[in-house]
Amino acid sequence: MKTLITNKDARRSYEIIDTYYGGLVLSGAEVKSIKKSQGSLKGSFLIVRMNHKQSPELFIKNMFVPPYQQKNMPGDYNPERMRTVLISRKEHAQIQKNLSNRGTTLIPLQIGLAGSLVKIQFAVARGLKKYDKREKLKKADTMREINREVKLRVR
Repeated sequence: MKTLITNKDARRSYEIIDTYYGGLVLSGAEVKSIKKSQGSLKGSFLIVRMNHKQSPELFIKNMFVPPYQQKNMPGDYNPERMRTVLISRKEHAQIQKNLSNRGTTLIPLQIGLAGSLVKIQFAVARGLKKYDKREKLKKADTMREINREVKLRVR
């Protein structure tokens, strides 16, 4: 999958439990805009709702997709509208099971192209506490120092 848009804050602020892929239902102009790597996943999240047939559906909220051509877009175009994510029933069941755990949520990780189709990678995640984030930064700093020392010794 060729990555077009990433959610940089996701891996920094969440502990990823499980990842999934799904198709996005978009209009033609939105597809063109995403293929130009325009858009943002910052602050977006996924929700599960029941449709009129009482089967679960997955939606992404607050995903920003700017108009492809400003002058050609309809006047009522909403760049942050709720968009449908297409996944299998088996994956719906797994997601529902994972979401039943306390403190878990669905967050988008990236949007990309699989052939000519626009796909979204999303994850069941748990938010990190402030001390977890600090611990992660300390670990990264020590690894950076160790790599620097090893590099100097090799020369």
